[in-house]
Formats: sequence, structure tokens, C-alpha cells
Amino acid sequence: MKSLSVWFGLLALLMIFPAMAADVDALVQWSRRTELTTPVSGVVASVAVNAGERATKGQLLLALDDAPFRAAVQEAEALLARRKSERDEAARDAKQAQELYDRTVLSTVELENAKMKHARTDAGYKEAAAALDRARYRLRVSALRAPFDAVVLSRHAEPGQSVAAEFKPPVLLVIAAAGEYLAQARLATERVAGLKVGQALSVVAGGKNYAATIKALAHEPAGGKEPYVIEAQFTAAEPLYAGQAARIQLP
Repeated sequence: MKSLSVWFGLLALLMIFPAMAADVDALVQWSRRTELTTPVSGVVASVAVNAGERATKGQLLLALDDAPFRAAVQEAEALLARRKSERDEAARDAKQAQELYDRTVLSTVELENAKMKHARTDAGYKEAAAALDRARYRLRVSALRAPFDAVVLSRHAEPGQSVAAEFKPPVLLVIAAAGEYLAQARLATERVAGLKVGQALSVVAGGKNYAATIKALAHEPAGGKEPYVIEAQFTAAEPLYAGQAARIQLP
């Protein structure tokens, strides 16, 4: 009986060993970690979030003083209205010139001059319309909004701070996708065989098992015997943290 129990114990170990051998140590990383800055220069008027807080997609995170941007939009709108009036007037003159030319009252030179004036004013109108689009864009991007549901990792801006986007724009906020994580590990070449991006597997982190998919399989030699980096993406309702230990259960 004793020998039989030992045999069953060895059998159990043999059954468990392949599953254990398919596991690799990993670390939890943030998914979609994004550094946010403004593409326009200005002065920070408000910062609506702090590190550790969550934000929903579209939520205002930070805003520059928008007074100069609103003024630029108003100037561009006024210029566009003036250019439209000039274009409409030139269009009427060109139409009238064509009618007079058809009745042999106007010379060819006068008709061509009217058409050229119309073309110039039309180009001026389009240029003013483009300037208004740029002004509206600058106003829109003077405020940072969450591009997706996110957790704020760090805050590097305070009201009154100047932002110079013409040079190297400073990072104002760092965010990551809320509830989305990566388990990252290094693999030896022989363990990559049969793996592919999008393939399903499991990740164990914080004592829980999560369904995951392979997001990336990168070849990044680092002088060791594990030249590949695997990233498994998964979601978790409970908060996890970058650097937290995990295990990837390979298929």
C-alpha cells in the first residue's frame, strides 16, 4: 500500500510539472501609458485631477488660460466675414462683367480683370477660413481631456505654470488605461514557438487568475538567454500596480 501511494504521488507530480513548466515569472505594467502635454503655448489656468484619481473619457484634466485663444478665434471670424463680403461682391461684379461682355459692351481685358479679382477674393476667403480652423483647433487643444477611461499616474503641472510648446513641450500629466494591464516577461527562444499575437492565455496576479491575450512578442536581446519579451494584456476590476509580481500561464 505504501508503494502504491508513492506511485500515485509521483504520478501527480508528473501531471503538475508540465503546467508549472509552462508558467513564466512576469511583472505587471500599465496598459496604454500616455504622457500628455499641450501642442500650444500658454499659462496653466487649472488642473482638475491629482495622481491616483480616475478620469472618464472626455473628462477635462487640465486647461490653459483660453483668453488669447478665444480672441484669436474672434479675429479669425471677423476676417472671414470680411473676406466673404469681398468675395461675394467680386462674384457679382464678375457676373455683371460677363453679361456686359456678352452684349459687346465690355472689353475682353475688363472681363478678365473682373474674373481675376473674383479669383483673388475667393482665394482670400479660403485662406481666412483655414485661419479660422487653425484658431479653433488651438482653442480646442488648449485644454487636455482624457482620451480614454484612465487613472492618473503623475501630475507635473500647477496653475500659473508657463508651457512653451514651441521647443520641447513639458509632460503635464501621465495617465494609463483604467482597469487595463500588461503582464510582461522575458522568454527563451524555444518557448516562443507556437505563440502569436492575439493568442489567449492566463495571467495570475494578486492571487487571482485573469483571462488575457498576447499583445506583443518583441525580440529584444539583452545579452542573456531570453531574447524575447512577451506582453499579455488583461483587465482587472481591482487595482493592480506597475511592478507587481505576476505569472503568465503559456498555452
